[in-house]
Amino acid sequence: MSQFQFVTLVNRTKDTLQGTWNGRHYDIMPGESHYPEAEAQAFRRQNIVMGSEDPRTGEITYKLGIREYGEPCSPLDPEVLAGDKVSVERWDRTKLTGSKPSEVVAGDNGIYSARQVAADLPFDSSFVKP
Repeated sequence: MSQFQFVTLVNRTKDTLQGTWNGRHYDIMPGESHYPEAEAQAFRRQNIVMGSEDPRTGEITYKLGIREYGEPCSPLDPEVLAGDKVSVERWDRTKLTGSKPSEVVAGDNGIYSARQVAADLPFDSSFVKP
């Protein structure tokens, strides 16, 4: 008996999707392909339609489906995929009461070392009693 159970992974888009498993990058071609079950589950979780998660129920639309699990494997509508290119987050904010659209703000990543912080401090800094 094989130690891996292979499942059918269906790419529901017309694009080649990317997946990472165990540090290796995989190209997932449109249509059906076969992968070990754990890899297929990871690839599915990594490829969601951005802006499709319902914040109330947690339901998400995936770009990949696993046939053996009875998941949707039909091609995605171009209208659904158009929202993926616009949204920058998983949630569908239109389903939240009083929500505002999200905005991407340019900035740095905020990672600093103690040496960088110390270099920016003046040499004569000391505590002053009021």
